[in-house]
Amino acid sequence: MSPLDRWLGPLVVTVMLSTACGSDTTTTTSGSTAPPTTAATSTTSGDRPTTATPTTTSSTTVPTTVAPGQTMLVYFGEGDGTDCTQVGAHERTVATDADPIRAAFDELVHGPTAEEQLAGAGSFFGEGTVGMVRSTWLDDGSLVVDLEDRRTDLANASTSCGSAAFLSELTQTAFQFPEVETVQFTMGGSCNRFMNFLQGECTNFHRDGTSVSLPTIERAGGSGCTPGSGPLPDGRWFGLVNAASEAQVSFDLACWFSIPAAVDAAAEDGEESPPPNDYHIRNDAEVWRNIDVSPGLVVSWLPVGNPASQEDIPYADWLVVRQDRDYNPNLWLTIEDGVIAAIEEQYQP
Repeated sequence: MSPLDRWLGPLVVTVMLSTACGSDTTTTTSGSTAPPTTAATSTTSGDRPTTATPTTTSSTTVPTTVAPGQTMLVYFGEGDGTDCTQVGAHERTVATDADPIRAAFDELVHGPTAEEQLAGAGSFFGEGTVGMVRSTWLDDGSLVVDLEDRRTDLANASTSCGSAAFLSELTQTAFQFPEVETVQFTMGGSCNRFMNFLQGECTNFHRDGTSVSLPTIERAGGSGCTPGSGPLPDGRWFGLVNAASEAQVSFDLACWFSIPAAVDAAAEDGEESPPPNDYHIRNDAEVWRNIDVSPGLVVSWLPVGNPASQEDIPYADWLVVRQDRDYNPNLWLTIEDGVIAAIEEQYQP
């Protein structure tokens, strides 16, 4: 039986409603690790390969400063199939200058080694998912892990038992770090896209094993839309541009909601719901920010307003063609170290 056959049973997830708002995200460059010592909180039944001694918890401590030869932990599915969430810890060596949290997830998406598979470890991560971690952001105990959209390489991870196993590997890898209190996973910057794939709604996973569905405003795309009036933290932000120069872009942050969050957001705003084009934009607090651009900035733009035509051009060229267009679409800014590192125009039918 292949490792993927184990995850075909039903998923049981405890969902708690929350009205608390999240905080802004910033890059993380440190972390000390102590893998969780409690078992997974949700159990299901399903086919899973048997291991001689499944390891679901560990007391290994990983120091904040990672030196050569020291290890991080990743978690892969193990067990006899009666618990889809059962995982075991596996050691990985990381580079001296690696960010601990990012390094752990970079190692996780490689999947188990051949030896680990022979010993009973299984995962949806493997050759097709190597390098799919886009970023990790930690702020005040809240971690956001953004993954590339590789749903075609994750096959049955969207089944009920498969999603339980998939999430267990991700959450246990995150919670080995004591500074991580909650974790949210996104795909291409979208929590909705990630959780829709797993047949759920945008969710924060807590260290105590609970999962909390987010209020509508916190389900906006990218890094969100509620950082107040100060400088934008590092992250990926949606909004409007009313002016752009060689040195700066004038940007107004807005909320981009995709399905299913768009349905709730449109209804809250008194507009047609479900929205006709499967997205909803909310901009009820106009705040223009002048943000510096990084040298060599590249823009992913839509020459004819069609996503199939999207192409990359230098920022200087974009400034020129932008002046000649009848309509300039809204866009996404990626902020790194306080400056614009990438611009991507958003197609809006």
